[in-house]
Amino acid sequence: MSEAKRLTAADIMTKIVVTSGPNSEITEIATKMQRNKIGSVVITESRKVIGIVTERDFVRVIENIGVLLDKNRARHHMTKPVITVESDTSVANVIRLMREKNVRHLVVLNKNGELAGIISSQDLTKATTGDVSQ
Repeated sequence: MSEAKRLTAADIMTKIVVTSGPNSEITEIATKMQRNKIGSVVITESRKVIGIVTERDFVRVIENIGVLLDKNRARHHMTKPVITVESDTSVANVIRLMREKNVRHLVVLNKNGELAGIISSQDLTKATTGDVSQ
């Protein structure tokens, strides 16, 4: 774990983040997730992070399938507020936060509060096994 204490969020985050707008259809987001083999899409508006749609959100969509006919936009199903960290947050604190909040994705923001990357539980696994090349 000493290695994780030296690493920061910026060291392990995925820098190319798949995003969508709040008015994107939920089926469009599902297509993006499948095409990119990812577990989340960050929802942005005017370059600010306003939500995130994850695999868990799709479980809720399926559970409430009747509602989907009237509410088929990302803004209806995204998780908000988004749990975020700054890029200089230690990996040890990233791990602690993900455990406390029971989440598998953390959005990484730069000092200006803009989207810089995303950390998934898979990124943490790679970091703790020494494979941080991306």
